[in-house]
Amino acid sequence: MNPNRLKSFFILLLISTYSIGSAQTLKQKERNLKAFSELYGYVRFFHPSDEVTKVNWFFFSLYGVHQVMSAQNDQQLIRELKALMLPIAPSVIIDSVPIPKHKTLSKIIPEKLSGYKLVNWVHRGLALPYDDSSIYKSRRNNRDAIALNYIDYPLSTLKLDETIDGRYELTVEVTADTTDCNQDNLFIAAFNGAEQLKNKSNRNRITGKTTRYRFQGNLLKGEKNVNITLRVPKYRIVKINRPNIQVFSGDSKKTFEFNAPFEVRNAPVNIVLSIAEDKRFYFTKPASISDITSVKLGKNIYASIPAALYATETATYPKVDSISLIAFQKKIKDYWSKKPKEYGQETRLANLVITLSVLKFAFPYWEDTKTNPEKLFSFLFARTIKDNSNQDFLESLRLMSAKLNDGHMGISYSGSDRIEEKSVNIESEMIGHKIYVKRVLDSSLKYISVGSVIDSIDGESAQKTFYAKYGLISGSPQWRTYKSLLGLFDGLSDSVKLIINHNGVRTAFKFPRSGPSQEYRPVALTAHVPKDGQLSDGIYYFNLTGDSVMKNINSSLSRLQHAKSIIFDMRGYPKDDIRALFGHLLKCSEHTKWMHIPKLSPDNSRKDFESTGWNLGPKPPYFKGKIIFLSDACAQSQSESILGYVKGLKLGTIIGKATSGTNGDVQTINLFNDFRVFFTGAKVTNADGTKSHYKGIIPDIIVRSTPSGLKSGRDEVLDKALAFAKN
Repeated sequence: MNPNRLKSFFILLLISTYSIGSAQTLKQKERNLKAFSELYGYVRFFHPSDEVTKVNWFFFSLYGVHQVMSAQNDQQLIRELKALMLPIAPSVIIDSVPIPKHKTLSKIIPEKLSGYKLVNWVHRGLALPYDDSSIYKSRRNNRDAIALNYIDYPLSTLKLDETIDGRYELTVEVTADTTDCNQDNLFIAAFNGAEQLKNKSNRNRITGKTTRYRFQGNLLKGEKNVNITLRVPKYRIVKINRPNIQVFSGDSKKTFEFNAPFEVRNAPVNIVLSIAEDKRFYFTKPASISDITSVKLGKNIYASIPAALYATETATYPKVDSISLIAFQKKIKDYWSKKPKEYGQETRLANLVITLSVLKFAFPYWEDTKTNPEKLFSFLFARTIKDNSNQDFLESLRLMSAKLNDGHMGISYSGSDRIEEKSVNIESEMIGHKIYVKRVLDSSLKYISVGSVIDSIDGESAQKTFYAKYGLISGSPQWRTYKSLLGLFDGLSDSVKLIINHNGVRTAFKFPRSGPSQEYRPVALTAHVPKDGQLSDGIYYFNLTGDSVMKNINSSLSRLQHAKSIIFDMRGYPKDDIRALFGHLLKCSEHTKWMHIPKLSPDNSRKDFESTGWNLGPKPPYFKGKIIFLSDACAQSQSESILGYVKGLKLGTIIGKATSGTNGDVQTINLFNDFRVFFTGAKVTNADGTKSHYKGIIPDIIVRSTPSGLKSGRDEVLDKALAFAKN
């Protein structure tokens, strides 16, 4: 063989061998981080040991990444994972083979159970550190106070004869609140502990018509005291009349009148007369020591994670040596404090672990994406492992967020090397595939013709610039379009070059970027819509995004009750609390449930929610005329609560464009090096339960912008509303 060819062959072989080895190393790193990320989420959020609540999960993520990423094979990885779990979760088992349940149970059941109670996590969303949202709660049962969505009213305590032995019947008359729009969605049942009593009345729905209900149970001989409690949903009203208990012992029957209740600790019989909006009657499966989560962390890596533990007043079982825990806490904190302040790969990977472990369980809209937690991990890992700077990672997070279709999702970076973009005060609109000048908000640029077509921006086609921004934004198509147009002229340079086509004449302009980029701008800008008040005979307009709008509405109540039509502009975000307005649109009290807080569990496929609403009632005067609401893609979050309420309860006609399709309280994931990830933590529907996420609230009358409308400077949505109002 030619010596030169032989030399080339060995070089090629060496390169190929190196490439294969590098690929294997990268694959092992991905397995390492994936296993740690999975274990991190399940233990942090669902393993109820006292030590889990004491560890700093921020520092733990970074230390854990450092420990696992150097593992050369799965056996080394298992050893590292075990070492990480031992100081905070000693009952978690990690092995190379599936772990039988009895092996885990043998570690978590004390020899004597006296003095122990079961502890487990109860999540309503995820409570995250340094997150301003107050509606998401994470509590441990038998450790923390857990809020309930019902109220218990003690009805009576009965003292029974010791000789009584037989069945009993609890009888009561119940009437729903006749002023309630939803009076027919209440149900009644009776329980003795977890046992549901037999309903002898063959009906369980409560209505505005007084109905007598009869429930049957059994008493054991010798039971003296019976506590009777009425359980009613918060914000609901029912009328209870003529309650009594008849006890049948042998051939005899004795009726007990309800006496004033008094506390009897550990009474043998505790009867709950439960009224609920859900036929499950608040009862959820109680925690069991057998609640153990089996997780496959990798091809040959398995974990068994208890979701319930026995606990005394002072410690969960098995107890961790306090000195060992303190030493471990110091170790993980010291590792962070000794790290260089530059943004390194380990910190980026720790941010990945924190972010994806939260989103896996707390993000409620996975079904509205084309991805899943596993795919998202692979995507973000592939980018993060190659990122070399803050700005690289910022783009990776933005691309990740775009896959989740959540208009609240955004990435904030406030490091010293953050980039502040500037912009030009020109609004644009996309009609078909063309981008038009919609409004010129800078008085020095008034020579730009509204309705002109924007052909290029800094040498790139306007469409290419638009789609480059579109790809980094999360949310529905209409929200991404709105945000991309809002930031169309953003950039770092002091000026922007545009080619604008007006009536076939293309002209080049160079505009100064004189102001900061805008995160949000309402369509209903005060200078571009009418003032609050009467527009014409019998027709009124109020900008719900403006200042003092509720003051303006309240000062006009006497006229509004006789108005022919009232137009409420919701093309933006309200500054006032608008809910008081609905009192004048409702004819009865409503208790619709359309805000749904996820009840989280280790089984991420199970979807259950704790639901609530506004619980509003009528308030005079009632507005008798046509009620019209204006909508646009910039209407998001609270604006969509308002429009979804209107849509679901049919309180008016919505005219305009589909809303953003994003609602629910925002949560914040705080990360290393001044990064933050925002996302929606609750699922919200229209008030009638129909879907609004991603699709938006669809107007009853859809209005699309036209080039002629833009050129003439008309507000085509308001024009359509006025025409509708006059008919």
